[in-house]
Amino acid sequence: MSWLSSLFGSSKPTSEVAQPADDQVIQQWAVELGELVQKTARAQAKLAVKLDDVAARVEGGFANLEAQRKTSEPVSAEEVDWEELLDALDLLEAALASAEVVASPALGDGLRGVLRRLERVLSSHSLTRLKPRGELPDGRLFRVVGTHPEPELPEGVVSRVVRAAVMRGEQLVREGEVLTNRRSA
Repeated sequence: MSWLSSLFGSSKPTSEVAQPADDQVIQQWAVELGELVQKTARAQAKLAVKLDDVAARVEGGFANLEAQRKTSEPVSAEEVDWEELLDALDLLEAALASAEVVASPALGDGLRGVLRRLERVLSSHSLTRLKPRGELPDGRLFRVVGTHPEPELPEGVVSRVVRAAVMRGEQLVREGEVLTNRRSA
């Protein structure tokens, strides 16, 4: 067998097989670093787009509330169209989750502050958003719209809230939408 390798192979012993030059290792490392920077930049750009959408929805919700507040007769909480504000809150939570993935603590803190303020507006009108992550979905309050794998959660529980359910006391104001956990087989 050795005569075959000497006939067709190189004449160099295996201990002298060419090792990648330091320049090649550095170049490969630089390429990988550049790809990582590009991925991070794309993730931040996507997050910025989500944030712009959230800001537009929040502004739209506040404009709606302000317009209704300026009417001559007081508007009860039942008459207010909460959909824009509730949708903005759902998007804000999605943006917050993305900010935590990108590891942007300052952005996460700012989003949490806006989220808390908007939640206070809802609670002042006796509205409660339900987000049962990690619990079995209640069919009276939530519609299951798909699955999402989360290894740390048990099978069948809510792994992600797409749209929070909203209650006023015991009355359902808005049906929620959730994804349930499905572990890979």
